[in-house]
Amino acid sequence: MMFAALPAVHEVLRDQEFLAASASLADPYRTRLVRGVIATIRHELRTEADPAGTSPGGAVADRTVDGARREVIQACVREARRLAQPFPRRVINGTGVLIHTNLGRAPLGTLPRELDLGVLSGYTDLEWDATSQGRGDRDAALRRQLILLTGAESALVVNNCAGALVLALATLSGGREVLVSRSELVEIGGSFRVPEIMEASGCRLREVGTTNRTRLGDYERAAAGAAAFLKVHQSNFVQRGFVEQVPLADLVVLGRRLGIPIVEDNGSGLMDGPASPELEAEPRVTASLELGVDIVCCSADKLFGSVQAGLIVGRAAYVDAMRAHPLYRALRLDKVRIALLDRSLKTHLAGGEGGTALWTAFHLPVEELERRARTLVLPGPDTRLVRCRVVPLRAALGGGTSPDVDLASTGIELEHRDFSAEALKRRLAGRDVPIVGYVRRECCYLDLRTVFTDDYPLLQSALNDLAATSE
Repeated sequence: MMFAALPAVHEVLRDQEFLAASASLADPYRTRLVRGVIATIRHELRTEADPAGTSPGGAVADRTVDGARREVIQACVREARRLAQPFPRRVINGTGVLIHTNLGRAPLGTLPRELDLGVLSGYTDLEWDATSQGRGDRDAALRRQLILLTGAESALVVNNCAGALVLALATLSGGREVLVSRSELVEIGGSFRVPEIMEASGCRLREVGTTNRTRLGDYERAAAGAAAFLKVHQSNFVQRGFVEQVPLADLVVLGRRLGIPIVEDNGSGLMDGPASPELEAEPRVTASLELGVDIVCCSADKLFGSVQAGLIVGRAAYVDAMRAHPLYRALRLDKVRIALLDRSLKTHLAGGEGGTALWTAFHLPVEELERRARTLVLPGPDTRLVRCRVVPLRAALGGGTSPDVDLASTGIELEHRDFSAEALKRRLAGRDVPIVGYVRRECCYLDLRTVFTDDYPLLQSALNDLAATSE
C-alpha cells in the first residue's frame, strides 16, 4: 500500500466514530493520538513490518484507498478506546491462583471501601504534627502498628520487598561484602534476581557454599570483613535430595559471635499465622525476630494480604539508619498506599491474617465452594457448550510462595461445540470484565476458589452467552 492511501489527520478528526471513541480527550490530544497512529503505520510500511504486529496502529490490510483509510480510522478508534478504558480493570480470577502476580497479587476485598475517601480527597496530616505544629513523620502510624504486630524494636515501610532489601543492604554494607548462600541466589520473578538487587545496593556479593549444600563453616571461613549475612527464603522453588541449608538460628548465633548483622529476605510476608497445616514450612516474620534476626524484609501484597509495599522490621539502630539513608526518600510510600496499609494493619491487629480477603478465600471449605457452584445455572449439552459441569480442582497460593502447597477446590469444566479450549479461554478473557481461566486436557477450567460472590452474576452471564454463541 502506498503512503497516499493513508488519510490526512483532519479526515480522522472529522470521523463520527472516532469522535465518540475519543470523547474523553481534549482536541490537542486527539490530534496527537491520530498523528501518532499514522506515524506508526508509516513506519510499518517503510520497514515492511509483520501485518500481525502489536503496535497501536495495527496493520492496514485493505489495499484500496478507501478501505485503507477506513482501516487507519479504525486503528485510531481502537487506540482511543484503549486510552479511555480505566486501568487497572476489574478481572474475574478463575485460575485458582490466590496470589496471582499478573492479576494484582493479593486481593484487597473490602479494604478500599473501608477508607474514608473524603479524607484523601483533601489535605491530610501525612507529614504534619498537630502537637508541635511542625513537620511530622509519614510512617509513624505504620511503625507503631508493625512494632505491636511483630514485636520488633522498630519498623519502616517502602514501596516493595526488593526496595526494602536494597535499602537494608545499602545502609548496612557501606560497599563491603555481604555473604549469601549460592542456593539462595534466586530469581524472584520478572527476571529480577537477588544478585542484581544486591549489586544495585552497592554491596559486594560474596557467595558461600554450593548450589545444593551450604554449611555454617562456609559462612565462618568467609566472614572476615563482611558487613552482613543475608538469608533469602527460597519461596518460589523447592530443593530436594542431597541438600543442606544452615538453620537460621545457627546463623544468628554465628553473627552474634562475630558481630555481623543478619538480614533475612523473607519475601512472602507471613506473620504469625493463621494456623494452617499447609504452611508449616513457611517462615514466620515473628519467629525470625524471636530468633534474633537483626532485619527482616518482606512483601505486604503476598501472604500479608495487602497492597504492594516492602515491610522492614528489626533492630532500632539499623532501621533508624535506613530511615536516615537518602534512598529511603526514593522508596517511600505515597498517602494512598499508606492509608490502605494502615487499614490492613488494623485488620491484622484486630484478628490476624484470617480477616483479610486472601485468607478468607484460602480457608473456604470445599463444601462452600460446591454450594456456590450450585447457584449457577449450568447450560446443558444440547447447547453450544457440550460440556459445562462442576468438577474437583486443585488451587494454589501462587505469588512465588509455597510452591508445594495446593488446596482442594471446585470449579467449572467447559468444552464448546465450535471453539477449542484455548479459543474458549480467549473468548472469556475478551469480555468487558475479563474472566481468566486455564486450559488442561483440551478443556477450559474456571476455579471457584478465586471467584468472589459478586462475580457470580457476570460468570452466569458468560456461561449463558457461550451456550448460545456459535462460530
